[in-house]
Amino acid sequence: MNKQIGIKVLWLDQYAKLKEENQQLKTGLDNALEYCNALLEDKESYNFEEVEGQPLLQAVNALRIQRKELKIIENEREWVSEGLSKFVDILRASQDNLEDLCDQIINNLVSYLGITQGGLFVVDENIEDRKELILISAYAYERKKYINRSIKPREGLVGQVFIEKKPMYLKEIPDQYVNISSGLGQAKPTNLFIAPMMMNEEVYGIIELASLKEMPEFQREFILKLGESIASTIAATRNAARMKVLLEDSQIQAEQMRAQEEEMRQNVEELQATQEEMHRKQKELENTNSKIKNNEAVLQKAFDKMRSADENHKVKFSDLETIVAQKDDEISKLEGEIELKNHEIEKLRGQL
Repeated sequence: MNKQIGIKVLWLDQYAKLKEENQQLKTGLDNALEYCNALLEDKESYNFEEVEGQPLLQAVNALRIQRKELKIIENEREWVSEGLSKFVDILRASQDNLEDLCDQIINNLVSYLGITQGGLFVVDENIEDRKELILISAYAYERKKYINRSIKPREGLVGQVFIEKKPMYLKEIPDQYVNISSGLGQAKPTNLFIAPMMMNEEVYGIIELASLKEMPEFQREFILKLGESIASTIAATRNAARMKVLLEDSQIQAEQMRAQEEEMRQNVEELQATQEEMHRKQKELENTNSKIKNNEAVLQKAFDKMRSADENHKVKFSDLETIVAQKDDEISKLEGEIELKNHEIEKLRGQL
């Protein structure tokens, strides 16, 4: 009898213990359900830390922490994606003028990052045999004295980044490097990020950003990616400028060639006209020569006739001279006979 009572008491104790454990399990499940619902609804006011001694809640809390970290990463990626998309539109819309493009970039970049100052240096290609960085655009810059608009390689932090082709992030900025002006006066920035703008291992420029707050890594990665896009756009802008110059030169050369062709055409036309005139004059000369030859033949015939007539005249003149000489002889003889007759007559007269 006592044994049965002992078994019954033992069973009741186990039952009570199981009931208590069941109640604890139910409470734990209810808490886990409430915890999960709060997690799903992103209730920031819910106390997510009271999970000690509750393995299920600890597991859910670990998922919550992981999900929160993933959400932060997702937000960062979304921020980067939106930023790149924003600047892609800016880069596409402002490729005609490099200075205007850089102004648009640095103004929007400072605003998007929520910082106070920014500068954009571009490699000057107009300097032969050496490279130099020109501060082409700046936002809210106020260095001591004046802005150094020209920086040589290895000169200062910007020149060092240009040579090393690696970004530089400083949380301790050299004294008097840069000051930030605001309505509250001047404050020394605590963070400085200098990043190269590169494409195909070539540096096209440098981005320099100063801020009073820390720049997280995802923002710095964003700036590096943006630098690649800016470098590509700068290269495209410069190529477009070169192509424009080449096109203008080719147009000028084409105009010159057209002018030369027109001049050559006119010269050819004048030459053709001259040749035609020469052909005409040559024909006229040939006709004249033909006429002259004909006239020469006629003159030759006339000359031959004249020469033949002259020879005939000479013969006749010679014959006439002979006849005249004969006549003169006959006349002389007659005169002698007449004189003799006269003399005889005078003699007869004297005799009579």
